[in-house]
Amino acid sequence: MFSFRVRPRIKRYTNHSVAEVLACFSETLESSDFHLDGTIMKNHVLVKIPEEFNHYWSPELQLEVVENYMKDSPYGDDRQENTMIRGFIGPKSTIWTMFMFFYIGFGGLLLVGIIFGSSQSMIGVEANYWYAILGALGVAVTFIAAQIGQHMGDEQTKMFLRFIDKAFSKCECLE
Repeated sequence: MFSFRVRPRIKRYTNHSVAEVLACFSETLESSDFHLDGTIMKNHVLVKIPEEFNHYWSPELQLEVVENYMKDSPYGDDRQENTMIRGFIGPKSTIWTMFMFFYIGFGGLLLVGIIFGSSQSMIGVEANYWYAILGALGVAVTFIAAQIGQHMGDEQTKMFLRFIDKAFSKCECLE
């Protein structure tokens, strides 16, 4: 089944301080409940799959724990909690960059092929849409490869979501 949700987003609020929330994640990382490698730097949490279970399609969890800067803003949402936890679960940055490169490259080839073929058609020459066909085929193959990768990393993505829930429930950070 195809999914257009590329990187699941996380956005939660709490009245606990940034340090307390980071302590929740640190405590959960150190527990033996999950076999994950993680780093906490300032107010960023980066959690990865250990090397022995890591494969090409393994996702990463990246979170940022900050003060809710929109708390008192008349233009922000109505969340009055002190701390905001936001982030995403997604592919490694090198894989994400590679797929974006492929999408942009093949999309550009598709666009150039359509323009080239249409221009030939307008001046009365036999239209040649081969570049457009190659671009469309490249976009389709890239999309299918991304879907296969998402499917292969699905169980690890669910483990990251369980990790987040455990961190919040263990320290009662989520209100």
